[in-house]
This record gives sequence, structure tokens and C-alpha cells, in this order.
Amino acid sequence: MKEVLREVNELIALLEAEIPANPSSPKNLRLRKRLEGDMAKYFNSLGDAFPYSSLEKIYNKYVQPD
Repeated sequence: MKEVLREVNELIALLEAEIPANPSSPKNLRLRKRLEGDMAKYFNSLGDAFPYSSLEKIYNKYVQPD
């Protein structure tokens, strides 16, 4: 009986891995890791492209106090 339950659980795990929206499937885990890397590169490039060190100067130049 235990052997049958183990085999059923293995079969369920194999079937769950094939569900397209399953976040725990190996394929989706790889895609998630790749997306995280791509997003990190994107936001790092945004940080490099925007002159945060000049933000105060730009703000004071174009924003008039009321």
C-alpha cells in the first residue's frame, strides 16, 4: 500500500510539473530566474542612465516655490 501511495505521489508531482501555470515547475523556475536577472539589469541600467546626483540641482532650477 505504501508503495502505491509513493508511486501515486510521484505521478502527481510529474503531472503538476507539466501544468503551464505551475510556479514550481522546473521550466518556470528557470524562466523566473532569467526574468529576475533581466529585470535587475534593466533597473541597474535605469539607475546608471538617470543623473541622480544632479537631481537636486535640476529640481531647484525648474521648480518654483509657491
